Amino acid sequence: MADDGKSATVSRTIHAPAERIFDYLARPSNHYSLDTSGMIRPSDDPSRIDGTGTTFLVNMSNDFKGDHQIENHVVVYEPDRAIGWAPADPGQAPAGHTWVWRLVSDGDSTEVSQTYDWSRFTDVEGLDHLPLINREQMEYSLELLARATESTR
Repeated sequence: MADDGKSATVSRTIHAPAERIFDYLARPSNHYSLDTSGMIRPSDDPSRIDGTGTTFLVNMSNDFKGDHQIENHVVVYEPDRAIGWAPADPGQAPAGHTWVWRLVSDGDSTEVSQTYDWSRFTDVEGLDHLPLINREQMEYSLELLARATESTR
């Protein structure tokens, strides 16, 4: 894992094609199954992320904001290669942190990297809560992605 104090990256090989992994990540209703923070709540929204500049809502709950929604702004969208979003309060500009997933395929397997970057976070009241998850949680999120997308052997 790379960690410079304001961003962190973890990687692992997942035995699934990039197309399957990307499709899973592009469906916000799947994000609950990858959450290791305990903050994301289930969603019945069947929508699929389809490009940069779009947004999607996620139901959340935590100790410092209670039940609320986050509007994620899609900032990276490269089909089967990369997808990422910047969280914001609904109707507001992104808060300055991003989640980006990068995929490098070698056929049946894909190297998946997840980067959480909070280097541009500007909400003074929220700074005490960053980073939202630690290295082990990020690695476990990749494990959950592998379980969700790898074919049964």
